[in-house]
Amino acid sequence: MSAVVTPITAHPSRILDVVIVGAGLCGLALARTLAARGLSLQVLEARERLGGRAHTLTCPHTGQAVDMGPTWLWPDTEPRIAALLHSLGLPTTAQHDPGDALWLTDPSQAPEQRLGAAGSIHVGAQRITGGVTQLVNALAASLPAGSVRLNTPVHTLRDFGSYLEVTTPTGLPVRARQVVLAMPPRMISTHLSFEPPLPASVQAALQATPTWMAAQAKSVTTFAQPFWRAAGHSGNALVRHPQAMLAEVFDLSTLPAGALGGFVALNAAQRDQFRRSLPLLIESQLAQLYGIAAQSGHAYFMDWAEEPWTCSAADRSEIQNQPAQADPCLRRPVWAGRLHLGSSETAAHGAGHMEGALETADRLAHQLLATAAQAHWAQSVALAANDAASPADHASALAAFHTRVQALRAAAPEHYRQHLARLLAAQHHEQLTQRALLAAADLTYSAALLALDAALPALNTAASETGAGRHPLTPTLLAAFSGWNQELIDTALAHNSSSCALSNFPQEHQPDAELRRAISLDLAAAWREFALELNTRLLQALPPAAAPAPIPVPLR
Repeated sequence: MSAVVTPITAHPSRILDVVIVGAGLCGLALARTLAARGLSLQVLEARERLGGRAHTLTCPHTGQAVDMGPTWLWPDTEPRIAALLHSLGLPTTAQHDPGDALWLTDPSQAPEQRLGAAGSIHVGAQRITGGVTQLVNALAASLPAGSVRLNTPVHTLRDFGSYLEVTTPTGLPVRARQVVLAMPPRMISTHLSFEPPLPASVQAALQATPTWMAAQAKSVTTFAQPFWRAAGHSGNALVRHPQAMLAEVFDLSTLPAGALGGFVALNAAQRDQFRRSLPLLIESQLAQLYGIAAQSGHAYFMDWAEEPWTCSAADRSEIQNQPAQADPCLRRPVWAGRLHLGSSETAAHGAGHMEGALETADRLAHQLLATAAQAHWAQSVALAANDAASPADHASALAAFHTRVQALRAAAPEHYRQHLARLLAAQHHEQLTQRALLAAADLTYSAALLALDAALPALNTAASETGAGRHPLTPTLLAAFSGWNQELIDTALAHNSSSCALSNFPQEHQPDAELRRAISLDLAAAWREFALELNTRLLQALPPAAAPAPIPVPLR
């Protein structure tokens, strides 16, 4: 791949615009945007391969792509990855769900068959045809030759004022005006040292943010054909007994071949104990679910807890059921705006998913291009995270933004129901309403920022003087959301009260005053962060001489 070279040979006196540490989806997507805007950059990756947790193997027996890390995307609620795949011409395949789902709660009994509507388990999920590595390779192929260096771990960052210096075990140090750490927060805390030290609040937030799926292991077994489908099975199974090897199983087939994937039920320490016998035990469980034909497959196994650039000691000891919401301080640059932190875990929407990695890349691109505005202002004002054409004038830009927000408001109740269905399908039993409402709100705000990006050039042609760090258009644009938080809560609670699926969850079916208050506070915090980001992007798009510092207080 032409973008990849190793080792570092650049002369230390050269100062790049940006160094990006980490060549996962976030780092590669960010590099693609910055390179297209003319910034000089270098991507440094500790592993011997691209992609980070996005990792695809190829089964030589069946020819199937086997995703051992992230697998699914949800186009209805994840607009960034859907748009990126479309722009790159990468097709997707619907996740196979039709047929019964098997439930195994007793290792001595046959599994129970439960019928459900098609799509009721994965709720609209898609897979990238050919595996997630197709996306990784497409992003890397868009970068300038030699801009990505593998086998290059970073161990020290030093702030010299006019530039930052990145030190690696081999080769010369790399210098840049800005540095992005496109790594999970705990990997930053575990592997890197800083001179001067990071603020104590940032260090604490890095250590407190779990790495999504870091302590998990994934198994995929390939077959000549998906024989279970002929028997009416979807390939979905949930195993809930103490001896379970795979907690859940799903169909990962690429026709005409078949594949069954699953997440290992044992924690990292238990997997260490059973390492030699795990393949046989997994095969035995698949045979219990789907018969003797399940013993004729080819097994692939990935234990992410064994990956030093994915899993920390703290991650190994934790059990995750939902991506953690990172402290918002991790979304703000440090060292006078020269050092930026980012990974999927730090996203406001889609945290832990591929969508979250892309949203983080979008946020970082705005921050970096704003800082480089003196040299690249023309590119900065044209930045748009989607492929939509910008409106031609100020009035049409305002109208287009308000129209888009009204459409997002109208779609939010359905997005709430979709997120709720996913939580229920994944057997989550706590904070269902809170999680689904916050996910719907974050999606709405994320999509609204995309609409803002498309409108920015035309909006700022008519911008008047700013006052106290607030762009004059901020109140006008935010007015499109007037009353929306309460409207969304009321619609969601009305749905809950009539939902049969929630009838077994009294606190969700009829939330009490305390839960309603907690929901309101969550949504208010999401609104505050969105309002500040909208105002910041408006200010960043102004000509450098006209742009004041963003206000550090909430917008009301």
